[in-house]
Amino acid sequence: MPPQSPNEFVLTSSVRTEIVLQVSERTTPTDALLSEIDASDSAVYDALSTLRDRGLLTEVEDGWELTAHGHLVADSVSEWLASEEFRARDPAFWKNHQIDVIPTAFRRRLPEVGEYDIVRDVPQEPNRCEDVAISILESADHCDLTTPYYSRRHQAAIPRHPETRLLVTREAIDVSLQRYRDGHRDELNNLDPATLRLTDCQFASVVTDDKLKFELPPLNEGGTERHDGTGAPYQSEHGSVAGSTALFVSETESAVQWGRDLFEALWADSDPFGPYVQRQFPGLLE
Repeated sequence: MPPQSPNEFVLTSSVRTEIVLQVSERTTPTDALLSEIDASDSAVYDALSTLRDRGLLTEVEDGWELTAHGHLVADSVSEWLASEEFRARDPAFWKNHQIDVIPTAFRRRLPEVGEYDIVRDVPQEPNRCEDVAISILESADHCDLTTPYYSRRHQAAIPRHPETRLLVTREAIDVSLQRYRDGHRDELNNLDPATLRLTDCQFASVVTDDKLKFELPPLNEGGTERHDGTGAPYQSEHGSVAGSTALFVSETESAVQWGRDLFEALWADSDPFGPYVQRQFPGLLE
């Protein structure tokens, strides 16, 4: 059997984990560790000895300090614990949705968001998710919005403001423009003065001054999330985000910052709206 990695060695013992996390913040005397850690004295002494033997901890005049290697391990352990705590707030949501549609760098940063709620459709409120999403849009002066689907109700709620920015997929634009061409819409673009660009991103999000909302596509049949949050299958719209019955909402400052950073990255990689429409729907903008 291969030897444990330093991370595994720390995490497989709650006492070792607590020592590493406490000592990562400050030099800590043995007496303080004995009084603050909920374990027997012998367990604490044993953990200190093994951490020192593994080169993660060193004893100095004022107590215990992490070595350089120990600090690297402490950082990694802290990130892992934060990720586990974040996921554990609602395991069903993360199990039953396509998280890989979020760019890797931002997926790794998700624990920064902190506290969040998952809003679900329920039999008594079958449109609860949509109602909450609309409420967030209607209460905002402006927002940054990303969407891979066309919704007439959502579009009507988007704040018309110069600071509002929209990232929309080509598929959603095609549906919207086709509806206009077929006479189902009175205006080609009734979002002015908001700015619209094109994205390939396949999740829906809204970032306002005080809220972050996003929807992820549910997994295909066999892994989708039912109204009660279980993994039982339900009929989704080809696994698209439009078939989602769960909404991620957070009001922490760190969530808003995460959402803004993500939107800026997507915006920098987006394409202008006009040239695409001219190619796909010649003469429509004239």
